[in-house]
Amino acid sequence: MFVVRVRHEHEQRARITRVMEPRRKRRKRRRDGTPKSKEFMDAAREAFVRYVALEKWREIEDMRETLGFDWTRAAQEAGQFLGRGQYQPLWIRRWEEQVMPQAEGNDAGQLFAAIEKAIAAALRDEEEERRIRGDRPLDEDPEYKGFIDTALENLFREQAGELEPS
Repeated sequence: MFVVRVRHEHEQRARITRVMEPRRKRRKRRRDGTPKSKEFMDAAREAFVRYVALEKWREIEDMRETLGFDWTRAAQEAGQFLGRGQYQPLWIRRWEEQVMPQAEGNDAGQLFAAIEKAIAAALRDEEEERRIRGDRPLDEDPEYKGFIDTALENLFREQAGELEPS
């Protein structure tokens, strides 16, 4: 049996009220930032945008070199996006809004920046349209999956020492 000596009456009241108060729940520590998987997917999206933009840039350069097209004609021909299926009009609209005005300026740096912006905007538009229509997400698109698979395969090979780091 324990005996608690109380010097003053107010100390006893304080102990009694502490016992009767409900315990405070401990808060769980929150992680700083976003989960690693979200960070990876964000980086993968940015890399996919860069990949598609470089593909379009190469198309423009090939048409200029092999067919003798000027910047405007080559950009117009490259902006067809046949592989985007039912979402093709979204991509063409963004291309015409952002790339075609820059193609007339004959500045390669500004043209590539416009291509990247157009691709990123078209990708966002397509994702939103997929969500609205109830279609499968972009993550299940064959081109996107192929890009991710190739990038991961290269990463794993590099980690295993099969490739030299670039």
